[in-house]
Amino acid sequence: MSLGALCAVLLAAGCGSPAGRARPAAGEPRPAASRPAASRPGVWLSGLQMTSAKTGWALRWTVNPSSTQAGYLVPARTTDGARTWTDIAPRAAIALLKTPEASVVLDALSSGRAYLAVTAATTQDSPPLPTVVFGTANGGRTWAESAPFRAAAPASLLSFAGPDDGWLLASNGGSMGQDPAWLYRTTDAGMRWSPVAQAPPPGTGGSGLPLDCDKTGLTFATGQVGWLASSCTGASQDVLLMTRDGGARWAPQPLPISVQCQSGCQAYNPPQFFGRTGFVVIGDGPGAPHLLVTQDLGQTWEPEPLPAGARWYPRLTFFGSLDGVLVPAGAQGAVGGPFDTTENGGTTWTAVTQGRSFTAIGTEFDFVSPVTGFAWVLGSDSTSGPPAMDETTNSGHTWTSFTPVLARG
Repeated sequence: MSLGALCAVLLAAGCGSPAGRARPAAGEPRPAASRPAASRPGVWLSGLQMTSAKTGWALRWTVNPSSTQAGYLVPARTTDGARTWTDIAPRAAIALLKTPEASVVLDALSSGRAYLAVTAATTQDSPPLPTVVFGTANGGRTWAESAPFRAAAPASLLSFAGPDDGWLLASNGGSMGQDPAWLYRTTDAGMRWSPVAQAPPPGTGGSGLPLDCDKTGLTFATGQVGWLASSCTGASQDVLLMTRDGGARWAPQPLPISVQCQSGCQAYNPPQFFGRTGFVVIGDGPGAPHLLVTQDLGQTWEPEPLPAGARWYPRLTFFGSLDGVLVPAGAQGAVGGPFDTTENGGTTWTAVTQGRSFTAIGTEFDFVSPVTGFAWVLGSDSTSGPPAMDETTNSGHTWTSFTPVLARG
């Protein structure tokens, strides 16, 4: 057969041209059309708490927080390294979460256990405000609900020392250097809450909670021993407060450094504890910032040198009494220099050259080990669409970028 004849046969059969492919005869079933996979909604995060390289918890906005739609915060959970998120809000919490200006706080203790505090607050409400705490021990499949209680302000900080002992700090946030606060406690896994301290105190005496300084972090190492981290604008020793009676009385933590607060000082997050060993970074005074380490549950603290590249606002995370990672930050939180890791409790540090710089305002970091960590941007700081996340498995030497999405309903 000649080449021309062969081409004629192929064209007659409809080969080589999509428009000329054979069509099914009348009455014959037509093949199903190929449809692209439905795209899944992106995720705008307000808070991230990864508990392992795969499992984590978050508070996410139900809509783009920059849009005009009415959205609200809900708890979500991932089991594939933050790529896919599933909403796990308890049904009883939905009405509270939808309340305009509701306050939502999440405290993840492990891959399966977490607590969620919700204060229903509207612009018309005045204290006391309805507050409920929910707890789960199975990754959000089921939740236990506390007895509702009336808080004097919206829930702002939540800390549990194990499954039973918990504390909730209610505060309107600092203003003009003052931050009134009310502390509530539970000893039955969040089922019932009772007031334990407040600032300013009613009547005479008091709990030692100061009216000044913004209360920024709360942690308890045991059912009796805890710390409150603050940011202060004037001369104050209240940058780090300590309690040894479950939160009823507080006093400034004695420190081996001078905290001058000439232009503002703060404790960068409350201390991290592993048994009796704890770490905290204080950000003011000569030679600041300072890494302080305790081996006796906060009775005494000793300074350890930070690496030269720690800069002004170091973000330091420990994973035990020895291993830690430090993310340096400069003006407006920009991160571009080497990260540092330690294997001996901060005595010495090893610099890790970074594979990229993070210049977006609001970039946060959540490391789950000295090598594995996540970088993410607050949803409220992203106006162009769902913000991407980045993951590293080598302390930041290289990063993998992805956009988290919601799981299919």
